[in-house]
Amino acid sequence: MSTLRNPQWELFARELVELELAGDKSARLKAYEKVYGPGSSAMHNARRLANRLEVKGRIRQLFAEALEYRDVRVASVVTRIDRVGRANLADFFEPTLDAEGKRIPGSYRLKDITVLPRELSEALHSIEWDDLGRPKVKLHDKNQANFTLLKHFGGLPEEPGDHRSVTMNIFAGLSVDDQRALAEALEALPAGTAVVDSEAA
Repeated sequence: MSTLRNPQWELFARELVELELAGDKSARLKAYEKVYGPGSSAMHNARRLANRLEVKGRIRQLFAEALEYRDVRVASVVTRIDRVGRANLADFFEPTLDAEGKRIPGSYRLKDITVLPRELSEALHSIEWDDLGRPKVKLHDKNQANFTLLKHFGGLPEEPGDHRSVTMNIFAGLSVDDQRALAEALEALPAGTAVVDSEAA
């Protein structure tokens, strides 16, 4: 089932799902009042609207999507951001060996990226080679990744003179669409400026 044709019904369904996922006992009424405003018959109308066949189906669909993202997405997104924050450029290189298998001092080559563990490959933004065949490895922005994790785990101090807390969970209160948008944004996490040149073997 796609988005409901009636935009107010769609908004009601989304609000209802969000409130119920947050554990609100009067989710149906609050969702209705948010869309249509308070009134003496709000409870009755909210019940009727929630029981309409198309609205009921949309609510079920939104619940299924939300539970899929709630169960898996937050943990997997945090894990992926953590991999970016922990990545070390040195792990992408190995010493160059001579014909006898001895290490050539000061000479390194890029590891085979097809066999890198996932925690390294997910931190990789790009690899380019210069005119001499030397690889330039660029990782995703570690500072941004660590800042995002710090916000998620509530590690940011309050701003001086600001009485509102900025130590909130960045995933708390996000709609399903916002979670999707966040996941897509994390897929496109900007590249950092760390670039390493190494002599090719």
